Formats: sequence, structure tokens, C-alpha cells
Amino acid sequence: MIEDKQILNILIKEGYPEFMHEKTILKIKNFSEQVSSAFKQWIIDNTEPDITIEGYSYKYLVNSMKMQPVGAFITLDWLIREPIKAKSALMQGIK
Repeated sequence: MIEDKQILNILIKEGYPEFMHEKTILKIKNFSEQVSSAFKQWIIDNTEPDITIEGYSYKYLVNSMKMQPVGAFITLDWLIREPIKAKSALMQGIK
């Protein structure tokens, strides 16, 4: 199990504002199994996870869409939970 403090340190490192910490930690703790597993592995060895959901890979979200790692994991989880809504939002973000 990932400790809240460990997640908080990552959020601070990535520059998340304090008002977002609690909600973001909750999102991370409620990740679907596939995303949770990739996130835990990323914390352990800090290597880029090989995970693709609905055609969007972690690598693409971080490199092409310029997301922070935590944002990419949250997006991948959103793609599992609400694929139509998430894909629509991602397509609008691509200019």
C-alpha cells in the first residue's frame, strides 16, 4: 500500500498546489487495478510504465501532451472510468 505521505511528496515535487493535495491523493488511492499497479511500479523503480488505455499511452501523455507523471496516471484512470468523456476532453486538448 502506498502511504499518503509518499504520494504527497510526489505531488509537492510535481508542483501541485496545496488545495489539490487531498483530492489528488484520494484519486490515486482509488485508481483502477491496472493503473494502480503501474503507478506503484513507477514509484518503486521510477521507470516509464508501459500502459495504454483506449489508445492513449503513459508515454504519449507525458511526452506529447506534456503532462506531469501523476496527471498522466490520473488521465489513464479516467480513460478506464469514463472513456467517452475522457477521450473527448483529450481530443479537445490536442491543438
